[in-house]
Parts: sequence; structure tokens; C-alpha cells
Amino acid sequence: MSKWIHESIDGWTLHILLPPSYAEGGRYPVVYIQDGGAVAKACSNLLDHYFRSGWLPEMILVGIEPHNRNDDYTPWPAPALTASFSSFGGHGRAYLDTVTTYLKPYVDSTYRTLADQASTGIVGCSLGGLISLYAAIEFPHVFGKVGALSASMWYEGFLDYLTEQTWSERSDLKLYMYVGSLEGVYKQNVQAHMLDHTRAACRMILAKGYPADCLNYVEEEGGTHDMLFFAKHFPEALQWLFT
Repeated sequence: MSKWIHESIDGWTLHILLPPSYAEGGRYPVVYIQDGGAVAKACSNLLDHYFRSGWLPEMILVGIEPHNRNDDYTPWPAPALTASFSSFGGHGRAYLDTVTTYLKPYVDSTYRTLADQASTGIVGCSLGGLISLYAAIEFPHVFGKVGALSASMWYEGFLDYLTEQTWSERSDLKLYMYVGSLEGVYKQNVQAHMLDHTRAACRMILAKGYPADCLNYVEEEGGTHDMLFFAKHFPEALQWLFT
């Protein structure tokens, strides 16, 4: 059966899911997941079934708990959305430096991984999806598979940032993007543009020459910004990215 292992590495907490056949030997792709791997934990029994049935290739999942998600998962500073929330610190680059230069090497040296770019994924939901997409652009030599589930595409300046990228040269990247049709529907701030901005991002990425067969855009009618829908689409994201 798949097995969760919990480790603390110099102040960073990792939740690592080893696949069913891990004890038998071999090496496995690795997916780094934001928010401590909460989305994987929400469907861990289903993932175990998918691994055992062969619908999903076996892989190692590494959930990383953030220190402060409003800081760690944002690429640059931005003001708070409302007075009751803290501002966004924009420490995403420093967070990803830690992931790529310290946490990933630790995982690769401790577990039997396939450490190359094509075998390494990063996935997140909401702000976690935003920083995962940012990671694909800033660390193209590290991450070859990216899942952005309900990524916070409303984030100030992010659409402009995506537009500046040379997408026609990223045929080595597989990208899965999901959003629900009801995300942000009742918001009175920039989050009301969640759906429109996600659609616009996908159109722009393809218009700039990114191969259509490398992007899987999924939009669920009636989907809201909830773990219920994140967990529903997470196994689907892994299956598409790694097959």
C-alpha cells in the first residue's frame, strides 16, 4: 500500500507518499505539491487504487508545507485584497530557490527518484497553482510537468508576466490547467476575474506558439474554489502529465 512519511528538514516539513511497489526497488518520478500535499491527502486512497490498477504510473509525491503561503506562493509583492487579510510578500523566488537547491536534492539523495526534468513535476491549487506555474517558467531545467489547479490567475501583473514568456520554445513542458466556472463569481475584488483570466492565459499561451498537445485545459461547469474540486481533478492531472 502507498505509505506517507513525514520529515522535518531545517524548518521545512515534508509529507512524502511512497507508491505501493516502492519496497520492491526501482526509481520513480517525483511530484512536488504545495500546501503540504493536502490535495493528495484528500484523495490518497483513490491514488493508491490508481497506482495498483495501473491507471496512474507509480510516482513519489512530496508535499511541502509553506512557512507563509501569502509570501511563499507569490512571485512579487502585492497589496492585500481586503483589510482583513495580510498583504502578499512576493517571496516566491526565494521559496523556489529552497525547493530546487535544497529540498529536491535532499529528496533525490534520500529516496529512489528519477531526478531529471522530464520526470519531475510540481503541482498546486489556488496560490499554490500560481507559484507552480511560476516555477515552470523560472526553473525550466528542473520542472517538466506542471499542474495548476484553480491557479490564482487574478494575481496582480501575472497575466502580463505570462505574456512576456517565449512559449514557442517550451515543447519540453507539459502543462495541465483546471478552473471551475463558478470561481470568483460572488467576489467583489480582483478574484472576480479568476475564470476570465485563466481563459485568457490559456488563449495567450497557445497564441504564442506553445504546442497544443502540451496543454490540457479543463474547465468544469459549476466548479467552485474548493478542495472538493481540487481533489477531483488532481489524479486526472497526474495521469495526463505522466502518460
